[in-house]
Amino acid sequence: MRQTRELYGFVITSKIRHAILQALDKKSPMLQSEIAQKLKRKQQDISKAVYQLEKESLIECLTPDKGSYKAYAITKLGREMLKFNINQ
Repeated sequence: MRQTRELYGFVITSKIRHAILQALDKKSPMLQSEIAQKLKRKQQDISKAVYQLEKESLIECLTPDKGSYKAYAITKLGREMLKFNINQ
């Protein structure tokens, strides 16, 4: 697993990754299509970013057995990244 500073950098260097975390922090769970609609982004952009965030354990899929209509929620680590202060 990445160190906290490196993981924070991973989040803030992508507006879409950061926006997905913020959206899921406000309302969880959400479907990928709901995230795309809320952020006014293409489904493909959301799909790639969701995959990256899930790989880093910042979000989790609550319905992994479904082929489509997967629901995602922010993890404790994801919330920590939103609150992380780089000067700590």
